[in-house]
Amino acid sequence: MTENNKMREMPVYKLMIQMGIPMILSMALQAVYNIVDSAFVGNMKEGSEAALNALTLVFPVQMLMVAIAIGTGVGTNALLARTLGQGDSKKAAMVAGNSLFLGLIIYVICFLFGIFGVNAYISSQTANPEVLSMGTSYLKICCVLSFGIVFFSLFEKLLQATGRSLYSTIGQVAGAVINIILDPIMIYGIGPVPKMGVEGAAYATVIG
Repeated sequence: MTENNKMREMPVYKLMIQMGIPMILSMALQAVYNIVDSAFVGNMKEGSEAALNALTLVFPVQMLMVAIAIGTGVGTNALLARTLGQGDSKKAAMVAGNSLFLGLIIYVICFLFGIFGVNAYISSQTANPEVLSMGTSYLKICCVLSFGIVFFSLFEKLLQATGRSLYSTIGQVAGAVINIILDPIMIYGIGPVPKMGVEGAAYATVIG
C-alpha cells in the first residue's frame, strides 16, 4: 500500500488510530509554547510580574493566529484527502498550492498587524507602561516572524492528509523541545547570547 492511496485503501478504524492520535498530540503541544514562556519569564529577577501580565495579553492573539492557520489547514486536509482518495493527483496538487497561497495571505496580514496594530491592541488592554512595552515587543516579534507558525500549521495538515501524521507530530515535538532549550538561553542570557528578557521568549517561540 503506497502513501498516495492509503486514504482510499486502509480500513477506517486503522486510519482513525494512525491519524487521530498524532492530531490530538499535535493540538496539545500547541499550548506548550506559551506555558514554557510563562514559566521562564516568571522566574526573571526583574519585571517578572509585568512579563507574565504581558504574555497573558498576548496569548489570545497568538492562539488566534494559530487557529486561523490550523483552520485553513483543516479545510485543506479534508479536500486534499478526498482528492487523493479519488486518485486525482492533479487536483490534489492544485489544492496544496492554493493552501500555500492562502498561507501567504495570512502571513502578510499577521505581518501588517505586527507593524501597525500591535501597539494599539496592547494599549487598549493595559495602562501599565512596563506591561505595554513588554507585550508590544513580544507580540510584534511573533507577528512579524509568524511565517513559521503559519506555514508549519499548513504543512502539518498537508502531511496528515497524505497519511503521514507521524511526521507532523515529530515536527511539533522537535519545535517544543527547541523552544524549551532556547527559552532560558535567550531570556536570561547564557554564554555569548545576551539577556533579552521577554523578547528572548518571543524569538525562542518563533524559532521553535
